[in-house]
Order: sequence, then structure tokens, then C-alpha cells
Amino acid sequence: MIGQQQPQKYHVLARGVILSNNHLLVAHCIGMDNTFLPGGHVELHESIRTSLYREINEELGLISEVGPYIGAVEAEHEDEGTYHQEINHVFTARLENADYRKNPESKESHLEFYWIPINEMDQHNLLPQPMRKIVQNYINDVKGPYLESTFKEIE
Repeated sequence: MIGQQQPQKYHVLARGVILSNNHLLVAHCIGMDNTFLPGGHVELHESIRTSLYREINEELGLISEVGPYIGAVEAEHEDEGTYHQEINHVFTARLENADYRKNPESKESHLEFYWIPINEMDQHNLLPQPMRKIVQNYINDVKGPYLESTFKEIE
């Protein structure tokens, strides 16, 4: 964009790590080549935990139990000429009767949800990429909370 500043957006997101028998529930936007954890944007006048509860209910039509805070992932990316920066707040979450052998039905036509073996986050391109380390740390009982980032750290 010559002579203009690139459009920029900042996103605050709530994400849930939902597990069933060494499988992780992921969301996939149809037509894209990546997956991400269930959840979505935090709305004004709403707590992060409430946002995660609401997003899971909107996307899956299911009631969740939002558990402890795991950590955060900050990331940046560019999409169609717009710079996006985001902070993902990650919690454990549980769904009643969650069963990795049955994928939950999406209530939103552009999304699908499915279970992946926990060791296949790379093959399913879970983004943002540092989210994989947060999930792995949680599964391996590494003491948290964790902060991961796609940004280059200060030296």
C-alpha cells in the first residue's frame, strides 16, 4: 500500500485445550491448511473465561467447563495486506461426554471440529505454532503458566 500505513488489527482470544484419551480437539476453518484450538475473540465487558465458555457454546452447541489457566501465546501474521497481532489466553476445558471417537458437530458452517492424536499437532499444522509447546508442556506436567511467542525476544 503505497503512501498509506498498512491496516493493523489486534485480537484478544480465549482458547481451550480439550483432551480425550491422548487426543486433542481442534478447529479447522474449511478451505484453510491449518488448525487451531476451539475458542475465539474476547468481547468487551466479558471475562476471558466467559468468552471461552460462550465461544464453545456458539461453535459446538455444547456446555463446557472452563478449567485452570495454562498460559498465553502471542503471535503475529499478515493476511490479505492486513497485519494481525494476537494474544491467545489458553485454559483447560472439558466437554461433557467428550469422546475422541466421535467428532463434535459444528454449529458454524465455515468451521469443523475433530480430534487429533496429541503427537500429530505438527501434521495438522496447529497454529499459532508456539501453541504446540504450550499444549505439550501442559500434557507433560511442566509447571506453568507458560508464555510462548512468534516474536523475536530481546537479547
